[in-house]
Amino acid sequence: MARMSAVERRVRAAFHAGAEIALAAGDPPLPGAVIADLLCRPVDRAEHPRAALRLRGATVTGPVDVTDAEIAVPVRFRECRFDAPVDLSGAQPADLRFSRCELHGLRARLVVVRGDVSLADSTVEGPLDLSDARIGGDLVLERARLRHPAGRALAAARLTVGGSLLGTGLHAAGELWLDGAQVGGNLVLDGAVLRNPSKRAVAGDRLVIGGNLRAGDGLDVHGELFLVHVQVGGQLWFVGATLAAPDGFALHLGSGKADSVWLCFAETPVGRVRLSGLRAETVFDDPAVWPARLDLVGCTYRLLIARSFEGRRPGPAAVVTVPVRRRLEWLRRSPDGYAPQPYEQLAEAYRRGGQDVEARRVLLEKQRRRRTGLHLPGRIGGYLLDGLVGYGYRTWQAGLWLLVFWALGAAAFTAWPPPPRNRAEAPEPSAALYALDLLLPIINLGHDTAWKPAGTAQYVAAALVVMGWVLTTAVVAGLSRIINR
Repeated sequence: MARMSAVERRVRAAFHAGAEIALAAGDPPLPGAVIADLLCRPVDRAEHPRAALRLRGATVTGPVDVTDAEIAVPVRFRECRFDAPVDLSGAQPADLRFSRCELHGLRARLVVVRGDVSLADSTVEGPLDLSDARIGGDLVLERARLRHPAGRALAAARLTVGGSLLGTGLHAAGELWLDGAQVGGNLVLDGAVLRNPSKRAVAGDRLVIGGNLRAGDGLDVHGELFLVHVQVGGQLWFVGATLAAPDGFALHLGSGKADSVWLCFAETPVGRVRLSGLRAETVFDDPAVWPARLDLVGCTYRLLIARSFEGRRPGPAAVVTVPVRRRLEWLRRSPDGYAPQPYEQLAEAYRRGGQDVEARRVLLEKQRRRRTGLHLPGRIGGYLLDGLVGYGYRTWQAGLWLLVFWALGAAAFTAWPPPPRNRAEAPEPSAALYALDLLLPIINLGHDTAWKPAGTAQYVAAALVVMGWVLTTAVVAGLSRIINR
């Protein structure tokens, strides 16, 4: 057996006593095999009840391989440097903490940790692999630096975290791969800087979060924020975030679900924002930073509220009044053209808020957008319906047209008075009453059957009958809709 160095003896003594040992810059490096041996050996708790590995300021050479080991003692590394990967794959530590450390990769696939895992203020050069890991407490990546530009800086697919995943101030070069991960508490990326240009900065397909997903307060993302099918029990928060993916999705929340979604970015996102299929109770947005390309097909919400944050930073938010005209511009930002559902959803939100006039305006615009995709006969018919009754959403237009046709009819019958069918029974001639009787098909004033128009007058009479049925039907339908509401 190789003779132990003085540093090794000090480390082993501190391990059994559970004390922190601080190594100075002049101390020789500590072999990784020594750390692996300490962590893999069974510990006699009767003899060493406070055993723990608490190492500070060490330079560790060579790999630290503790795969599949059951580690019964606390593990703490502070200000340590590792020149080779640390491999914890399949291990079962009580908890694991690296503070202000430098690592060349950390492999922890299938690791099972009863407590917390922390890499706060640490730097990982190479992949941090937590795929299929189970962490009973929190995963702390606050102010950590993960650098693996060629691949996945954090591989955490199917990761299970009982507490929260805390990444405030995280800096990552490479992809954060969170597909299928489950976080019982909150996922926090406030103030993080994520860089993976032209690729996915965050991939979170079917990510499940029991609390809130906070990704704002200075979050800066260059790359796609891809969160399809995400399920969030509380808020999806992007207040104060800067998102840029010029050739892709700056934000993809397709088919996601959340209690509320806050889309009050620090500035207008560069790239496409997709909310297709998103389900939320409330959507908050800021008209000043609406995306230029916005997919809303299938997005459902109960309330739509515009908010403005002073200086584009979180703080007291003011409710902003957005005219329906601007909301219609918001709907027209879809890069795929017309779809009816976003208009129907917006109209329903207006109706739920008691804004029936705005709801009818949205549904009218829906018909007008639909008209642009019809063939010529359909467009002509659409223009006719729009001009006469506003597709049934402006019944007052029908009333105006009734007045117009009444005046025209009265003028026509004054110029070409029709002769009576029976002079003995005919009422006193009245061009206005005759025109009105023809226009109102459900009311009989006794004039429409008393006179027999001829020549030009008979064509005028036929036109008044046809227009009367069309316009009266539109008015009745509009009144019925109002009474039903």
